[in-house]
This record gives sequence, structure tokens and C-alpha cells, in this order.
Amino acid sequence: MTVVIGNYSKNLKRQFDQEKDRLKTLIGEEPTIEHIGSTAVGIGGKNIIDILIGVKKQSQIEKIKNILMENGYFAGSNNHPNRIFLASSEEETSEGDFHIHLCLKDSEEYQNFILIRDYLLGNPGEASRYFEKKNEFAKDAKYNREEYKSLKSKYVSELLKRAKK
Repeated sequence: MTVVIGNYSKNLKRQFDQEKDRLKTLIGEEPTIEHIGSTAVGIGGKNIIDILIGVKKQSQIEKIKNILMENGYFAGSNNHPNRIFLASSEEETSEGDFHIHLCLKDSEEYQNFILIRDYLLGNPGEASRYFEKKNEFAKDAKYNREEYKSLKSKYVSELLKRAKK
């Protein structure tokens, strides 16, 4: 599968707001629903809308996962012990699709997602460099999605270190 990097579209914020409202009707008001990733920062990329859902108890994770899967989401393979990944498409996703990261609010994963988002929002120059790096990674990976994700992952780890300082 190839990776396509595009400029940011203002439509993505509206799409997030609509999906957040839909998610609230499905899972209730208690879980925290956050817009994360590049579309939350207003920079381009694959333009997939990343959504972070934070819950207080481990038992809520499986319950919400099942509700979301009953309502059109698909279980992904990018799961970790404290995080479940879901996507709005069973195929490799593209612009306008949704990725949900479901985890405990007090987990390191949850805090890292918020930290990177807030760091990039507070540092527009760093956010612009991140977008430039995404384009560079796509070219270096010859637009191979898996290779791109590997290159980007290393850079995101570096971003997280800078954000924590």
C-alpha cells in the first residue's frame, strides 16, 4: 500500500466534530474524546482523523471496543497492552477516515498523545518541520506505507523527548 501525503483540509476539523458527537451518542459522555494527531494540529499528512478515547477503568475498554465494532469500526492490528486501535475502514485507511486509540486516561500512552499534540500546537515551527519531515519520509520510503510509518515512528519518538523537556 502506498502513502499519500496531502495538505491540511479545514473540512477535517468539522468531520472530527461530527464524529465526536456520534461517538458520544454511542458510548456516553463519561469517556474523554480528544482530537489528536496532525489533523488536530492543523498540518497535512495522510489526513486521517485520529481520535483518542480515554476511560477510567480497564473494563470500559472492551465494552467500548465492542460498541464501536457494532457501529462500523474495525479492530486494528496496532494494539498494545494498554491501548486498543480501531479504524473506520477495514482496508488501509486514507484521507477522511478515522483512527481511534482507546486507552486508560492515566496511562503513559494517553498522556503521550496529549503531550505531543499540545507541544505541536504550542510550537508552530516544530509542527511545520513535522509536516516537512512527513513529505521527506514518504519520498525516502518510495511511498511504501509500512516503511513510511517506520521512519515517522522514529521521528515521533524524538518529538516526544523534546516535548517532555
